[in-house]
Amino acid sequence: MTRKTVTELYTQATNSFADNVTGAITPVLLRAFCLDFLDTIRPSYAAITAPNGTSKAATTVYSSFTWQNVVAAQTPDYSVSLASGTVTRGNGPASARIFFSIDAQAPNNTITSFALFVNGVETSWTSSNTSTSATDVQSYAFSAVTYNADLDIDYQVRIKVNANNNVVLSNGVLVVENVPVNTN
Repeated sequence: MTRKTVTELYTQATNSFADNVTGAITPVLLRAFCLDFLDTIRPSYAAITAPNGTSKAATTVYSSFTWQNVVAAQTPDYSVSLASGTVTRGNGPASARIFFSIDAQAPNNTITSFALFVNGVETSWTSSNTSTSATDVQSYAFSAVTYNADLDIDYQVRIKVNANNNVVLSNGVLVVENVPVNTN
């Protein structure tokens, strides 16, 4: 069936289930509503992890990096490209709750930043730190909630630095999960 907003479900229930004085409530209408309801509240998520100790040639422009493992990608809602670090959510509209965390080691005085991109567009969800030595490991994290009415949404975390440098990544995780939407 179809993932809908809660508002759309209210409208469907009102239109499909009038007082049954004429026998207008049919098994087909009830089944369709129940299946739409279950699709709307069904939890789904994707989770990927980044490789430990992998060096990324980071530049002053945000760029993607390779992830290593798909922990989960529940179909039909989610698919993953590890090469680009992209989590794609289908069957919209939906709100997404996003959690990102990673450790990075960069040369002294390197400002390293990670940002969430949605459909290729940078969002305000970022995390930045400045390394204090070449052996200093910095932790980066953010949580976000986004809404998008599109049917297919691409989520990606990208990296940039203040001066071109190699950054060693470890302990990375990106989790994207659907949250039922009240209205669009």
